[in-house]
Amino acid sequence: MRSIHVLLGCLAFVATIQAEEPAPVETPSRTWTSVTGRTIDVHFRKESYGTVYLDTADGKTIMIRVAQLSQKDRDYIRARKGHRGSTTATRKTRNDSVFAGLFDKSLVSLKGKEVKTHKMTTNPDYYALYFSASWCGPCHRFTPKLVEMYENSKDLEGLCEVVLVSSDRDKGLMEKYMKDTKMPWPALAFAASRTRDIRKYAGPGIPCLVLVDKQGKVISDSYVDGRYTGPNRVLDDIKALFKKEGKKPQG
Repeated sequence: MRSIHVLLGCLAFVATIQAEEPAPVETPSRTWTSVTGRTIDVHFRKESYGTVYLDTADGKTIMIRVAQLSQKDRDYIRARKGHRGSTTATRKTRNDSVFAGLFDKSLVSLKGKEVKTHKMTTNPDYYALYFSASWCGPCHRFTPKLVEMYENSKDLEGLCEVVLVSSDRDKGLMEKYMKDTKMPWPALAFAASRTRDIRKYAGPGIPCLVLVDKQGKVISDSYVDGRYTGPNRVLDDIKALFKKEGKKPQG
């Protein structure tokens, strides 16, 4: 039987540390699966700030980013947290982003034929802020590309969520734009889209796509040193991020 060290070396996405003493086992051993399809049988200990801690039978602890686990495993973690009633832990996990205060209260999304309040159910490591408007011709040419990538990228919202920040003149035009293009991602409510905290990421023109991490650090921008390079380059960077994290984006 292959040693645990060989198995973890194949998994690639985990880090193993030697525990000072065997940690108490809270749950029976279960099979965990990475987004690349690798599996391992270990015990769940806890989840904290986007990292899950798993205990092996010989007293070691494996630390894995939640975003690198299968959707089934992420659902299991969410259910465990809800079962324990750890509202404080859940709140901390969901709110460890600099955008939390804004996104928790001011997101809307297309539900059927109506735009209604949107509540995030994941804690993404990255956000793709999409500055766009219905009156913008280049936006109408780019938006279908972003829609295609979003809809065909498995588990996108677990790692990166797109958020529309409207540059339209009023709420009605913004909502019509969302409906006409069938945007599958949430948007900032029209009033909130004017706030300084989010507008500071916008360039002077649109379409402007900006990839940021949850601390607000810009990873990729449609503007480089004040020069407009366009949203397609940022879209490519998002796809590269997914590939690096083991995702398989399409489109």
